Amino acid sequence: MRPFIVVDKLHIDVILGTDALKAFRAVVDLDENSVTLKDTGEKFSIGSPSVEEMYSTKISSTVRIRPGGQALVVTDVLGEVAEETTVLVEGLVDLDASVRVARSLCTVHDKKVVVEVCNPSTEEMVIKKGTLLAAVSVVPESAFETTVSSPADESEPFSPGEKAPAKHESDWIHATIAASSQTTDASPDAMPELDKVLQAELKIDFSDSKLGDEQKELFSDLLGSFKDMFVETSIKPGRADLLEFSIDTGDSAPIKQRPYRVSKAEGDVMESEIQQYQEVSLIRPSSSPWASPVLIIRKPDGGPASASTIDASTP
Repeated sequence: MRPFIVVDKLHIDVILGTDALKAFRAVVDLDENSVTLKDTGEKFSIGSPSVEEMYSTKISSTVRIRPGGQALVVTDVLGEVAEETTVLVEGLVDLDASVRVARSLCTVHDKKVVVEVCNPSTEEMVIKKGTLLAAVSVVPESAFETTVSSPADESEPFSPGEKAPAKHESDWIHATIAASSQTTDASPDAMPELDKVLQAELKIDFSDSKLGDEQKELFSDLLGSFKDMFVETSIKPGRADLLEFSIDTGDSAPIKQRPYRVSKAEGDVMESEIQQYQEVSLIRPSSSPWASPVLIIRKPDGGPASASTIDASTP
């Protein structure tokens, strides 16, 4: 099976084969330079003479980046570009392989744009002032036009400043929460390995104890009743169900924070940590509208990657 990508709108030219046109039952009218989809009646113009504006940028000051690190740097646009123009930032084809430029959207201010660069190597990297770093392409305003679809009204255009109907947003949120709540909770008995270990570990040595036989038995029973509280390993902490905690958010809108870019080395650490906690059922995939990016924080002793922890603010 071939990979594919679904996009809402494109502001760059693409090539469609006849198989794609046939699949969508497209009718090409070269007289009017248009394509009409027979199933939906949608009509698109073709053969647009517009040419995208592209410029190179050079770094404004020398920067030093540690191995596996990234940095935001200011670059100067080489060419005449209008103020407050939105541009697509990409790395140059002939750029040094040791430098990686993140593809991103940026707004031009005083003929300057911010570029995020990464050092994927194992050695410190220095990018000198005046180095050609990225290519920026002007993004037309039409690329930001959008539509909102709903069962009641199939396609309703609106401007970015307008708000979508509250009812549709509310329905989407409730549907998402309902789908999320259907996920079954992890069973409290789903830790057979811990039970085996505790059976051996909870055999108490009473050789030097002054407790009577009845007291020893009572103490052993009490300790055994809290066996789920004992830690097997650093990623398998004990569990308790004596208290339940929840946050009543009322009718507040969900908070959804955007993920941030990290280097491949840090990304691998995140994936490894998340996978470990997911395997022991401490966390699970969620479809909740509430979202916040994972934040890896190293311990004060500057230990290895395995000593990193996931921030408590992560939902």
